[in-house]
Amino acid sequence: MSRQSQDWSKSDERLLQAVEQNEPDKVATLMVKKGLCPTKLDPEGKSAFHLCASRGRLDCLEVILAHGPDINVTDGLNALHLAAKNSQPQCLKRLLQERLPVDSTDIFGRTALHHAVERNVVVCRQSCLCFTLMLACESDGAEAVEALLRAGADPQLSDALAHDAAHYSVTTGNQRITQLLQNGAPGNLFLSHLLSVAGLGSYPFRVFFLLN
Repeated sequence: MSRQSQDWSKSDERLLQAVEQNEPDKVATLMVKKGLCPTKLDPEGKSAFHLCASRGRLDCLEVILAHGPDINVTDGLNALHLAAKNSQPQCLKRLLQERLPVDSTDIFGRTALHHAVERNVVVCRQSCLCFTLMLACESDGAEAVEALLRAGADPQLSDALAHDAAHYSVTTGNQRITQLLQNGAPGNLFLSHLLSVAGLGSYPFRVFFLLN
């Protein structure tokens, strides 16, 4: 149990529930009248602030940001990682306006861009049953990728597994994300790297993979 969660109160729990139920007025009231900290972690490592990012509660996020919380607080994943991982592009864009470090890494060395691209792998594997042609899985993932690239995210950074954004885009087969990564990189160096990861020598291409 974290040190912050040791004094978790019923009021803290009500704040978490208000975010979950998307009640920004109640969030504001609880923070002002009870003096609650929206970045305090519960026994499971969740905070109201991080829940806004992961659930896409933009109005609640605006209320919390107006009170000047420590937006860099993390329990392995920061708010930017959570918004990207859960395909919440509006919250992600709002957090980028607060100048959260776009290339900050989680405990596995992954950036928000890694999470935004890899999100499509999860969606595809849940919806496909066999040897499948992987096309664009969801527009929200691509929207998050685009927002991160516009904010200056480096697509060539690798995580702890030595995988970069190109690796995950090839795995998903999402051509829109692949094109975003390609166009966001300087010159032809990144395109050559992308094709190398794919094991292909020409573009455009289609990606097949076998689900275990």
